[in-house]
Amino acid sequence: MPTIDELLSQTQRSLRAGEQALVKELQTEQGRRRGPLNRQLHELRRMMLAGQYPFYSQAGQDRAVDQFLRQKRAGTFVDVGGYDGVTGSNTLFFEHWREWTGVLVEPVPSNLARAQQVRRCPCLALAVAASDGAADFIEVTEGYTQMSGLASSYDEGLLKTVRDDPRHKEVTLKVETRTLSRILIDAGLDHPDFVSLDIEGGEVDTLSAFDFGMHDVKIWAIENNTATPEIGEIMRDNGYVLSEFCGPDEIWRKRDL
Repeated sequence: MPTIDELLSQTQRSLRAGEQALVKELQTEQGRRRGPLNRQLHELRRMMLAGQYPFYSQAGQDRAVDQFLRQKRAGTFVDVGGYDGVTGSNTLFFEHWREWTGVLVEPVPSNLARAQQVRRCPCLALAVAASDGAADFIEVTEGYTQMSGLASSYDEGLLKTVRDDPRHKEVTLKVETRTLSRILIDAGLDHPDFVSLDIEGGEVDTLSAFDFGMHDVKIWAIENNTATPEIGEIMRDNGYVLSEFCGPDEIWRKRDL
């Protein structure tokens, strides 16, 4: 029977072999399948490096953005759909390790309260939409709790998947909405380095209403669970290049970055 040390060595060898296999596959894969591959690599490195791996995102979004921005310090971010500020966060790494400032946007009161306890940045009780006002918001209270969203823009297929989960429970809230441009202006972040946009199907409406000419955003992480081509059309028309897939997120950077 192998000793504990032998079992640990075998596990470490298996993890290193898995890392090498994923890296090799990513060297040739150029399409959307990079998303799950990058997520697997991210999760594997988190296991291998434990407390020495500083990234908090679900699929390596923060690591990819950090590489594209060449480890920039003292940058700025806007985190839309920031959940509790920690779990799967695309921006916490930058706040902790790169001395960035920014704002986090989260309309669910319980999530917002947790974020306000752990984040240094202002946390805003808002939902991002195509116009300012108020709207119904589906809060998933059990099951896929990170997949709450505005009722009017929630993708029907995605919502069905969420509701089909046997754990699922939800409530409908009335929330205050703001356009993304208004949030940037009010926060004094007209030209943020990084915007993370995770709003369960509302991404197309938000981007369609966004004034790209007014705001110089360097890089975006945009959730695209349905692989809709509309996001790509909007981003390319406004001078962005699709640079990476991380899980369901597309990483778009300015063409001249």
